[in-house]
Amino acid sequence: MASNEEGFFDNIHHLLRQDYRGVNIAVYALATAGLAVSIHKIRPVSKFSKASKVPDHFIRKHEPMKGNYVGVQQSPVRILVNHKAPVYLPLWHSAKPPLPVKLWGVEVASGNAVSWLECVGKGRQVTLRPIGRENEDLVSTVTLHLPGKKPKTMENLDIGQRLVELGFAKVSIPENLKKNTMESKLAMVLQSAEARAKNYRTGIWSDNLPPLPAYVIYWRKGTKLTVEIVGLIIKKVFQVLSLASKGTVSGVKAIAQRPFRSNPKQVQAT
Repeated sequence: MASNEEGFFDNIHHLLRQDYRGVNIAVYALATAGLAVSIHKIRPVSKFSKASKVPDHFIRKHEPMKGNYVGVQQSPVRILVNHKAPVYLPLWHSAKPPLPVKLWGVEVASGNAVSWLECVGKGRQVTLRPIGRENEDLVSTVTLHLPGKKPKTMENLDIGQRLVELGFAKVSIPENLKKNTMESKLAMVLQSAEARAKNYRTGIWSDNLPPLPAYVIYWRKGTKLTVEIVGLIIKKVFQVLSLASKGTVSGVKAIAQRPFRSNPKQVQAT
């Protein structure tokens, strides 16, 4: 039995020591092809400065693209983004200009939009979700990453949606959108944002639409004040209940520990 096992291991050792050049070449070829496909798909060292350089599969799959907000190009308004490749090559990437980005479904209609963008976005990190091309401009959504209210947290702000909510831009959605796509969902969000802007007459809608009746303004102010007062009352009630519960727990604990306390012995005088 022992001799059979030794013969088996000797055969395995002999097979492993043989030189299968054909197999090695095939394995190396497959590995190289897989690496080439991965590099083509991810583009780890590619920094895009023109929409024509962005691969088609990036746009088709709406691949997220990281970068930094640089500024605004006017006439037409385009957001300039310094695209960041996964692998940074200083001498090559630093010489490339920023990528001009057109906000999908949004048409900037107020000069205040540029001032707001410069104030809020300067130097901030952004994420692009490419949707198409328009000449050398990338048509995309732009999400701005801002510091959150709590430490070490981030707040994501969709620039196109926010401009529409502020009344600095109009919704301009292409026709015949397919259902259950990123574009159709984004269109619903933008239309809802524009409806709120019109309803409150913010930005350009204060001049383009008739003014709101006085009773609507007073009713909204009253509703807002009522909500704030109710919220303050609820906050105070929770604070009182919290203090009361802490006092109750302390009292019950003191009562529960009272039988276990030893009474001091009384010394009787003889």
